[in-house]
Amino acid sequence: MRDKFKGIKKFIFETSVIIIGISISFWLSNIQAKSDDHNMEVEILEAIEINIDEIQKYLDNRRETLDADNQLMDYFSTHWNDLNLDSIVEVLQYGKHMKAFHNVFLDYREFHPPVSEITSIIGDGSISLISNREIKIQLISLMDNSYDFVNQNVKSEIELQQSFRNQLVQEDSYEISKILETTQNEMTQRVSGAVDNRERILAELKAITKLRAAKNYLNLKIRQRFWVMNFYNSFERNLNTLDEMVVKELKSIR
Repeated sequence: MRDKFKGIKKFIFETSVIIIGISISFWLSNIQAKSDDHNMEVEILEAIEINIDEIQKYLDNRRETLDADNQLMDYFSTHWNDLNLDSIVEVLQYGKHMKAFHNVFLDYREFHPPVSEITSIIGDGSISLISNREIKIQLISLMDNSYDFVNQNVKSEIELQQSFRNQLVQEDSYEISKILETTQNEMTQRVSGAVDNRERILAELKAITKLRAAKNYLNLKIRQRFWVMNFYNSFERNLNTLDEMVVKELKSIR
């Protein structure tokens, strides 16, 4: 009987040791998992912070270009019938890619901020490791609303530009044909401002200002650009808000 009791005690003791061992192992694994999740969250937030800085640099550069466009388009619209051609020719001669005849009437500005890191974090599910719910909401809103609104309006501006291009192609005018005529080398020289193109620019201005369609197109582009800038500003504000939230969160969890 005594041996049987000893056997039961031994069994209980050994079982307890096993259970305690399993519990400790589970506890340690849980702690390790929480530590791993915490480290991953810090890495994700740091990656977002770096990406925000990259996007902001792009926005600063692109804003400078768009503002130059806007100033030029507003001047053309306001003074269409009494342009100071000599003054405008000088601006366009040295405007390079910032202020150019081609950018106003023939080409378009695209919008490609480097959002791949944020897009990846949302797309692959890494966003679930972010414990701050407000940051997750801000991330998704930034991409699904602010970013998409800018892209949609930029796309509309591009479609307007392409429609005007098609109209120019159909124009039975030698002067318009000369405007469209170019080479890769000439485009490179235009962008660099290394070659004197004053006579060419003057001829282009005289030809384009004879077209009522060009004036109508310009004013429609100004209207569309207003909405591009409106959503552009909203995207930048939301990006700055996200930046403040991420910086604050990193300070609290590091």
